[in-house]
Amino acid sequence: MFLTIHRGSKEIGGTCVELQSGVSRILIDFGLPLVDEDMERFDSKKIKGKSREDLIQSGVLPDIEGLYEGEQATIDAVLLSHPHQDHYGLLTFINSKIPVYLSEGCKELIEVSHFFGQTNYTATNVKPVTVWEQFQEGDFTITPYLVDHSGFAALAFVIEAEGKRIFYSGDFRGHGRKSILFENMLRRPPENISYLLLEGSMMGREQGEYRGEKDVEEKLVELFRNKEQMYFLACSSQNIDRLVSVYRACKRSNRILIIDPYTALILHKVKKISPNIPQFDWGENIRIFFVPNSYTDKMAEDKSLFQFKSAKITYDQMQDVKDRLVIKDSYRTRQIFSKKGHLEETTLIYSMWEGYFPDVKPFWEENKVPVLHVHCSGHAYIDDLKKFVGAIGPEFIIPIHTFFPEKYPELFGDNVKIVKDGEMVEI
Repeated sequence: MFLTIHRGSKEIGGTCVELQSGVSRILIDFGLPLVDEDMERFDSKKIKGKSREDLIQSGVLPDIEGLYEGEQATIDAVLLSHPHQDHYGLLTFINSKIPVYLSEGCKELIEVSHFFGQTNYTATNVKPVTVWEQFQEGDFTITPYLVDHSGFAALAFVIEAEGKRIFYSGDFRGHGRKSILFENMLRRPPENISYLLLEGSMMGREQGEYRGEKDVEEKLVELFRNKEQMYFLACSSQNIDRLVSVYRACKRSNRILIIDPYTALILHKVKKISPNIPQFDWGENIRIFFVPNSYTDKMAEDKSLFQFKSAKITYDQMQDVKDRLVIKDSYRTRQIFSKKGHLEETTLIYSMWEGYFPDVKPFWEENKVPVLHVHCSGHAYIDDLKKFVGAIGPEFIIPIHTFFPEKYPELFGDNVKIVKDGEMVEI
């Protein structure tokens, strides 16, 4: 069996791994880069209008024979770990005859992203998998594992061929709202793993003040019980774990979570996967502000907006209960409150990766709104990576999805095998 890391051996984002056994070839993830060659944030607008040849030449697309539209497909399938664009953002370029295996929840979020124009990938030739249930693709036997991650319905994969068992960790953690999955993995790990492709997003980064989602929830409850403040809260609408933490904190402190229709639609779409995810019709602690923006307009056009009208709250109604509000931040919402001069006695809770904060910092400074950072990582901390490796006991560990592959031998010993981007190695 042969392994090629087309991208991801020395960077976070843009992940793409190929396995080949005999004539069978599969890819694991096919993501958009997060950084460019100068380690600056990658501007995805640069790929618009570019030909496949241009993107291959510039290094955005890996040069993989038999993958792309318009050529004979020799890649049998793509395994998709989760719905973050650094793992699926380039799938729009692949041959439409190649099936993409993914979780049902991942499929739902990709379809939502496509509906709102966030991605060109239409998810037409997809095959939702059942977690922990084996399936066959060519010479490969594949078992998907559900893992705890900030990306919804995220998967890891055990891939078997030629008597070898490869474990692709995907992105995972042990401190989210699904931490039981991590604990179960430690108790009953997959056996006889030859190679563990292990993510290391937290290499070179500090854990932060809040270790897990439970800590985030408790801090939010403490803050929300201050009855003299209105809160804006910045988090991703697709970070379902964080939205659950925020809703639970609102309910415990008798606050009202104000979300936009886009967020309401995401929560509605994933409730069939997990009925415990908060919904617009769950009572007085959640309401929807029909913020005037292109997303709301699009939902109005296809009539999906009107299913949420029973939970609608107007701007004037929000002013009547201002000191009970926790408002899911969006560009248009914050601009409306600022224009009307109603950001006094307001605090922003920033609950996202710090790298995005400089984009919004000037607005909050200009409006003299204090900012509190209450966040935990979507990725496993170093101590949990050590527990993970100890439980699985692989013969070899291959760094993936990390800026610091050289740190792996310090942490995990001599069985680390560092593979360079584009290097085909026999395993």
